[in-house]
Amino acid sequence: PPSEKHGYVEMCRKIAIKTDFSVIGSIIFLNLWIWEDIPMTDVQNILRSLGITRCYKGFKHTEYAICLAIQDESHLEAITKEIYMETAEHFECNWTAVERNIRTAVSHAWSVNPGLLCQMAGYPLESEPTSSQFIEIISSYTIRSQPPQAQLQPLGLP
Repeated sequence: PPSEKHGYVEMCRKIAIKTDFSVIGSIIFLNLWIWEDIPMTDVQNILRSLGITRCYKGFKHTEYAICLAIQDESHLEAITKEIYMETAEHFECNWTAVERNIRTAVSHAWSVNPGLLCQMAGYPLESEPTSSQFIEIISSYTIRSQPPQAQLQPLGLP
């Protein structure tokens, strides 16, 4: 029943917040896989290459927000409601704190490695990107960096 599933998802989220797991929807990740067969470690490694480590409170907020954007790129069209508020609900905080923590992470990434960030964006950045631009840049880069999926063919056909 849906109510049981919702209770299970909420229990998983609470466990994940208190541990080193990441939870999105009803799926628990421990450096395993996220949507589109993208390894969670890819997102973490990208953040680390930009100088954003687990020492930053915004690390998990940023990671979770990027994963939401990877799950459904249309979330980027309503970033406050679809990403910041969902992330805030997951981490039981205010959406403005999520945006602020991501903004701090972006600022650090820009000061540590602006060249790499420009390379990931695929276009020149004249100034530090906004939080929403950063989420779009990293989610898009993560998706683009994945090897193409093998094409499936019906059995018995060449």
